[in-house]
Amino acid sequence: MKLNNLVIHYNGVIMPLVDPEDERHDSHLSEIVNSQFTITERGHIKDHYGNSWMIWSLVELERWWNIFESTIGIPFGRKLFNSCCDEEEYLIAQCGLLVKGLFKNKRNRGSIHKRWQNLGWGNLDINNAKIETMLPSTIAAGFAIAAIESFQNKRFKSDWRQKNNTEIFLDLTLDEREIPLAQKHTNLPWSTNMNDQSLRTLELQIEDRILGWSIEGEMSLILPVAIFSRLFHSTIGLDSSLTSGEINSWSIEGLDGRFCQPLIYASYSVYQLFIDSDKHVFADSKDSWTNLLEYFCNQWGWGGIQDLSFDSDSETITFRVHTSEILPFLFGRIVGIWERSYGKKPKITILFSEELTTLKIESLHAYS
Repeated sequence: MKLNNLVIHYNGVIMPLVDPEDERHDSHLSEIVNSQFTITERGHIKDHYGNSWMIWSLVELERWWNIFESTIGIPFGRKLFNSCCDEEEYLIAQCGLLVKGLFKNKRNRGSIHKRWQNLGWGNLDINNAKIETMLPSTIAAGFAIAAIESFQNKRFKSDWRQKNNTEIFLDLTLDEREIPLAQKHTNLPWSTNMNDQSLRTLELQIEDRILGWSIEGEMSLILPVAIFSRLFHSTIGLDSSLTSGEINSWSIEGLDGRFCQPLIYASYSVYQLFIDSDKHVFADSKDSWTNLLEYFCNQWGWGGIQDLSFDSDSETITFRVHTSEILPFLFGRIVGIWERSYGKKPKITILFSEELTTLKIESLHAYS
């Protein structure tokens, strides 16, 4: 992606100008992808079955995963693989992607190929157990194994080899065990079903690439939120590498104690992702906060707020948010924007509720 040196200030966001020669808007691909999803006024991208999805840049996704695994403090790649594999198997069955009957193999290979292209995942060669993708190998392998097992109606013991930056080969050994199909993930307390009737068609401007697609010149893709929910559920009862000070800067009320740490780990990793980025923001009014959250969260399926109030003297800000599956992603972004705007370490208080959850951010220095 080529960027000019010039920047423009837009609604609190300092953004680089994209070189026009990098703009490759593909109206046909955009129409296909947009037709599969709707987006709500609260910043939730939904498929036709009510599942939530998020748009990620590939760079951020890989950085986030490194931060999250470092936060947990132990190798967690197999958990991510299992989360992706189980969720994709569930979604393939839910949407009836694969058919039976004459020429089913050809039709089903075509359906899987289109699914990977439309979602920005790259290419999956089922016959040769080969993946061509820009995705992190752990995620790509999980999606691929789910597709291959669903296609062949068989189970495999699996591993994968990363040949280069874009090629992954799967090592598959037939597993004779009868393993049931993956079911819907176990809900975390914040994975509530929202009754949001304010739906409109997604309006992504997608640029076709050799492997996947991009938005505004940046390689991007769309992922089901439930892969993260499955992953976060796996952290229940685990310690982390966070210091006691980092943990104690997050205070959560109204939530069963065993779920507090998964929410902190998830939110902290997204917060740290923003802090480690080169994003320049400044929010000093309700309008600037609204614009920043629309730019960094709402339009990508990372959620939105119900309302906010702030004290300009103390720099304390309180947000009310409809509780949903993307809560930790929205909270992490908000806390990151707050720290970048005020240049101070935050003290975060979360008042959890099944319907509306409150997030309060103030300076940690007041408690030092």
